[in-house]
Amino acid sequence: MTKNNELFTTMPVGKAVAKLAVPTVVSQIIVILYSLADTFFIGQIGDPNQIAALSITFPIYTLLTAVANLFGIGANSIIARSLGQNDKETAQKASSFSFWASIAVTAVLSVLLAVFMEPVLLFFGADEFTFGFTRDYLFWVFVLGGIPTVAGLVLGHLVRSVGKTKEAGIGLTIGGVMNIILDPVFIFVFDMDVAGAAVATMLSNTISMVYFLVVLAKMRKTTVLTLAPSRFSMEKKVSWGTLSVGFPAAISVLLVSVSISLLNGLLLNHEGGNILSAAYGVTSKCGTIALHISTGIAQGVMPLIGYSYGARDHKRVHEVCSLSFRILLVFSVLFLAIVQLFPGTIVRMFIDHEETIAVGSVFMRCWSWCVIGMSLFNMYNSIFQAVGRWKTSLLLAVLRLGVIFSVLCIVLDKLFGVSGLMWVQAITDTLSCLIAFMLYQHFRKTVSAELPASAGQEMAPVTSNRIITISREFGSGGRTIGKEVASLLNIPCYDSELIEKIAEESGLSREYIEKYGEYAASDSLYSNAVSGRDRDWQSVSDKMWRAQKKVILELAEKEACVIVGRCADYILKDCADCLTVFIHSSDEQRAERIVSVYGQREESPVQRLHDKDQKRKAYYELYTGIQWGQAENYELCLDSGKIGIEKCTSMIADLYRRRA
Repeated sequence: MTKNNELFTTMPVGKAVAKLAVPTVVSQIIVILYSLADTFFIGQIGDPNQIAALSITFPIYTLLTAVANLFGIGANSIIARSLGQNDKETAQKASSFSFWASIAVTAVLSVLLAVFMEPVLLFFGADEFTFGFTRDYLFWVFVLGGIPTVAGLVLGHLVRSVGKTKEAGIGLTIGGVMNIILDPVFIFVFDMDVAGAAVATMLSNTISMVYFLVVLAKMRKTTVLTLAPSRFSMEKKVSWGTLSVGFPAAISVLLVSVSISLLNGLLLNHEGGNILSAAYGVTSKCGTIALHISTGIAQGVMPLIGYSYGARDHKRVHEVCSLSFRILLVFSVLFLAIVQLFPGTIVRMFIDHEETIAVGSVFMRCWSWCVIGMSLFNMYNSIFQAVGRWKTSLLLAVLRLGVIFSVLCIVLDKLFGVSGLMWVQAITDTLSCLIAFMLYQHFRKTVSAELPASAGQEMAPVTSNRIITISREFGSGGRTIGKEVASLLNIPCYDSELIEKIAEESGLSREYIEKYGEYAASDSLYSNAVSGRDRDWQSVSDKMWRAQKKVILELAEKEACVIVGRCADYILKDCADCLTVFIHSSDEQRAERIVSVYGQREESPVQRLHDKDQKRKAYYELYTGIQWGQAENYELCLDSGKIGIEKCTSMIADLYRRRA
């Protein structure tokens, strides 16, 4: 966060969107490279049958992602909410349940595929030219590699659930990079063709899984996450709680799989089906570039939309949405223009086979008209998710791929054959976008109707009581100064006393509030904004913040007092006469103080200071949009190391009296 900017409240919308969207787009680019690797390297062989084999196996392989989403995303939500209620037992059960249940389901699917490989592949369109390639590929990536693939994805969701988003990102990156490195080794050096790509994928996913297991092993003493079979539980709040949250994410992936399988199967029924399937495989892989980048932008701004909507700042919601739509429109038009101008060049990058290039060029030109509708549709969908309308989001996803796409495949194939199938995606996304647009307009009208009522509801009570708020660096003595100032002025001081009141108001545990009431789970503003949220885009931290805000407002309205920390300076800035104070000191003096007050710990005192300050800073900036510790945001900044605790106390008390 840059100086003088307030990310979620007053930072210029363009900067705020860039701040949140760029990291998500970068992570999506990693996913793009990962997903394109197999198709790119296999394409260099020049055999359309092997490219067609990848198209046939893709929807089957995607089933593994659906299983991982079902258990991983569901457990992520259960763990976050359980921690907020200090229910560590449920969090442990959810982590163990999601891991072992996903392994069990994957094992069953792997065995079933091994036993029924031939009828499954024939059902999905394999023939005498592609059957061997599809069998070899699925044997390595699904039958043998299914468990490490799902385990790695689920472990990534679990690690992310406790705020370790950086570690989760590293795990994803390791898998992608290793796949890109190993693909040419096994395909060309060991001359394994499509089986080599499968081995590379299996090994990459296994390496990613091992990385997450190492991360969990290092965290075992400091986290509730556990893979212990003894913690596995099928009790309803664990099993159904996990599955109900994960189902929408799983069904979305399955719908993608079904749609690809349907279109690919219809293409294979036509003359030259393998060439058509290969062309579609290249086209769909190219489409992942547009899909992931547009998804990255749309998902990146979700925290900003959700925050502004929750704060009833509907003007800012509209500004963020409008800018995002403009960005996506420019991106999709440029992408469309590039594909229309250079379709053959793009196809040739994946396969050097003249007939496939000729068919693929036509296919890509038809398909690319979906990019505008698809990009805008993703944005509409993300808006509904951000404001808690997950049912609308799920409805749109099912309608798009489960209904419109399927019906168009059958109808256009009957009416126009291959030419009709080439236009299915473009027509589907255009119609879906129009439906999403109408639902969005209805949503905007509903929000506009709520504005007069919400304006009155959001007015904070105005009080004549004079309040002192003490913000402080960890170890600077701010808590001690606050208590002594209150004693001198004969007014109450609220510090640890707030914990019980917030716990009572929120229903959260005292231990959770004490641990996270002023500290974010991560020192990354972006990670805190997006992690640990349920289907309605709410987190346990949000619940605690609302309770904390209510308690502080009520205390200020009740009497003059001193309030230490907990963003009180921001909460009371428009509704009370506040003397806002920030206490700081040098690292050396603070390190000496925390050792004498709190005792020696395993990590160095200076490291403890920096960790605490960074997480306190991240929490403050997440919920206020203001830079923590910036001198101009406070009326009085004091160096307790140079001035001393006693002098700081007297200066604050004297200034308070003079303002009476």
